[in-house]
Amino acid sequence: MTGPKEGGIQVLCSSGGWFPSPKVQWKDMAGAKLPSLSESQTQDWDGLFHVKSSLVVTDSSLSNVTCSIQNPLSGQEKVSSIFLPEPFFPRMSPWKAALAGTVPVLVLLLIGISYIGWKEHQAKDREIKEKENESQKIQQIRNEKEEALKIREKLKAELERRRALYHEDWKKALIYPAPVNLNHELFHQNNSDPKRKKDGREETQDLPLADNKGDCNLLTLDGKGFTTGRYYWEVDVQDNDEWVLGVYETNEEKMAPLKKPSMKKFRVLEKKKGEFRALACDSQKVLLEKPLTEECPKKIVVFLDYEDNDISFYNMIDGMHIFSFTQDKFSAILYPYFKLKSMELSPSA
Repeated sequence: MTGPKEGGIQVLCSSGGWFPSPKVQWKDMAGAKLPSLSESQTQDWDGLFHVKSSLVVTDSSLSNVTCSIQNPLSGQEKVSSIFLPEPFFPRMSPWKAALAGTVPVLVLLLIGISYIGWKEHQAKDREIKEKENESQKIQQIRNEKEEALKIREKLKAELERRRALYHEDWKKALIYPAPVNLNHELFHQNNSDPKRKKDGREETQDLPLADNKGDCNLLTLDGKGFTTGRYYWEVDVQDNDEWVLGVYETNEEKMAPLKKPSMKKFRVLEKKKGEFRALACDSQKVLLEKPLTEECPKKIVVFLDYEDNDISFYNMIDGMHIFSFTQDKFSAILYPYFKLKSMELSPSA
């Protein structure tokens, strides 16, 4: 109660800590709505609303009025009643003493209501944040599971690809053995064993593994090189510290009219100082260099598919795929290549 006004008693109802903007309604003892004299709402720095509403009671028979403040969204409602005895009305003087004792009580009551509303608001905010965090964690777990499934499917597909490649090349190998021969001059220089094959088509597992110079190709072909078809040949590299095995490509016919040395392009596996790698290069630069994590094998089979532009290497001990070179198109003559020395990236390589 704030005092006499316009022949009655003015009553003020205020409350804070609301969100969103609340609704205020005055009622008498019978529940009938009473029109307010004035109403104002303000919003503080943290977005909560504070409302004030005043009422002038001129009918002394009412004796009791109620202020109801309600949240329009949640339906939460706070109600406060005030007793207005007849002597408090303006024609009576004793109301001043009672008013002085009632106002502090009302103020404390409204402060308590505001504090409770603020605490409930804070609790709801915490609950919303906890639900958001939980939702983010669940989504993160789902994303991790999806990523793991993608990696698993990728590895499975790669395994199937390698198996298919192996079986395909193995089938080719059974049909097209390559006419690979020894370089007999180097063979006689490095092999004192008089018992060697005399048919001129010795398999490369009989190649000497101790080339003192280590700078010459130990393999030759019955013919002028590969220009078509599918072939395979085997090489037993044993435990040698250095070796290079694969094919090289050269365009001799096109270079001859210019009287220039042919440019060789190598696609090989190389072992050097305990390191094992796949290497594609020419005499000028490295085109591809990839370290291989597999254990260096002792016996290797080389598959060449000229039409499919594919060069593949397999471990003949366990049949596992080692590496494959793929390119858009072979454009020149291919030759087998094997020497007991690492690559020299120069015109004499």
